[in-house]
Amino acid sequence: MSELYVVSKVENPLLGRIEVDAVVKGGASNLSRKLASQILAKEFDVDESLVIPLNIKTCSGKRDAILHAYIYKDLGDAKVQLPKYRFLRLLNKEEREKLKKERASKKAERKQAAAKGGK
Repeated sequence: MSELYVVSKVENPLLGRIEVDAVVKGGASNLSRKLASQILAKEFDVDESLVIPLNIKTCSGKRDAILHAYIYKDLGDAKVQLPKYRFLRLLNKEEREKLKKERASKKAERKQAAAKGGK
């Protein structure tokens, strides 16, 4: 497993989160958002769902990945402050496709209801 070095850790009590910049040694080749949230959750001893990785940067020719993430104290705060796509990126491909289909069917139902109501 990759080693994690925390570069900066800023507590933001107003927004109820910790803003973390870290370097993952040897993580450039296989670091996904899911794996990054697992590593940070283990490091800070919090639930994995409270960790939202924002950016993962890699440089050509280097094995390290630079990670910027938020660690929330409450998931409700995260859902209010961050856009929905941040949470969709943490899901695996099958779950994402399932949610897209559900949203598309709900949108089609609303469109049909509006068409019936309008006539």
